[in-house]
Amino acid sequence: MSDNEQALDMQDSSSLVTWSKLLGCSLFGVLFFLTPLYVEGSWTIALGILTGKISDWLGDSMGIFTSGCFVLAAVVSVIYNVSPKHMAQKLPMSDRLIASHWVWVVVNVSAAIFAVMTVMQVGPQWLISDQTGVTAYVDVAGAVFLLVGLGCLLLPFLTDYGLLEFVGTMLQRPFQKLFNLPGRATIDTIASWVGSSSIAVVLTNAQYERGYYSARESSVIATNFSVVSVPFVLLTANVAGIGDYFLQLYGTMFLICTLCAVITPRLPPLSWIKDEYYPAHGKTLNEDVDDGESRIKHAVARAVGVAEKAPSPKQSLARGWHSMMDIYLMMMPAAMTIELFTLALYYNTEVFQTLTYPISMLLDVMNIPEASAAAPGVVLGLFDQFVPTIIAGELTSSITKFVLAGLSVTQLIFFAESAILIMRSSIPLSVKHLILIFIIRTIIALPILTVIAHLLF
Repeated sequence: MSDNEQALDMQDSSSLVTWSKLLGCSLFGVLFFLTPLYVEGSWTIALGILTGKISDWLGDSMGIFTSGCFVLAAVVSVIYNVSPKHMAQKLPMSDRLIASHWVWVVVNVSAAIFAVMTVMQVGPQWLISDQTGVTAYVDVAGAVFLLVGLGCLLLPFLTDYGLLEFVGTMLQRPFQKLFNLPGRATIDTIASWVGSSSIAVVLTNAQYERGYYSARESSVIATNFSVVSVPFVLLTANVAGIGDYFLQLYGTMFLICTLCAVITPRLPPLSWIKDEYYPAHGKTLNEDVDDGESRIKHAVARAVGVAEKAPSPKQSLARGWHSMMDIYLMMMPAAMTIELFTLALYYNTEVFQTLTYPISMLLDVMNIPEASAAAPGVVLGLFDQFVPTIIAGELTSSITKFVLAGLSVTQLIFFAESAILIMRSSIPLSVKHLILIFIIRTIIALPILTVIAHLLF
């Protein structure tokens, strides 16, 4: 065989591998994360089905699984942060597991102790009850461990093989015109709408670190486009007691989230953030299409270019595993401890009722029934997304139920999960920034929800 023939064979082989990665890996990512499936009377995705199967398999052992994860997080945190720095830096994943502040170590150890006490049902009732410790360290933690963990593990199949480049190039113009964002941001939105907002935050951070989003773009996307999933909206409607109005709730969420995505980035603090790129990579995204060039051909060419340089599936799984361990061992203890104390204060004290008295007066002016009981739900979404829904389920007014359920799915910033994920990421948003964005989104959402609730009921 001549040298030219050998070169052609190698080129054909390389082309086959490239297209296999582009089509095969991307197709797996789409099927697993983005394809709605109608199973047993409800819509879900493959990720939801798999996590549901694992949850059913664990059954009553879920508490053992979650508490084991929290204990492991505490042990790892102590080892990595008590060891001499020169030794700790040689340990696996030291860049992710060495805490940025000693408070993280304290929180991890506390979470392990609280989780074990809850599972063993040893300790004060305010800590270990079904409404507090069991909800935080078993029920919610189990769902997040499975959903986010598996999502992080397999997310590279959606992001690393050219799909985002193709979608981004095709949808560049409408996204730039409406939101001043790259077209590839659409995939974040799709991933959250049918999957999980936490998965979308992880995806956004990965794209920022690789130079596909600027600091401003990643901040806008993480706080405005990482919306709650379709299954979560349905769950919210059912728990709040307005399951028959799921479609109205979802439509309202879509309207409010779109308005927030247009308005919020044009106000501080998001408008203050510069279009600077992650230092390690710089800008690597270019979705511009030359005049006269076919957009679809250009999109395919970019996708193929990424697939050529993409890692093997085994390498992608390794990278996903590192992301999963970061969330398991460093994010979850803090997130669930925040949820625990939020629920404990709400169910065992009058603190939030007292602090939100001015809000109850505002709700009275807006003609929202049961204003004093509903007022804490307006602000408690900052700590945990599901608390407003739990409060709504205990009320009798359909108007108030709709308003609180709507806030639960439109405020988006909550420290029991999404805010902690953002703070653990490279996205340049501080606690102050996140609180201000939460306030702005609430100011936009509350009057719209009130008007629609009064029209419906």
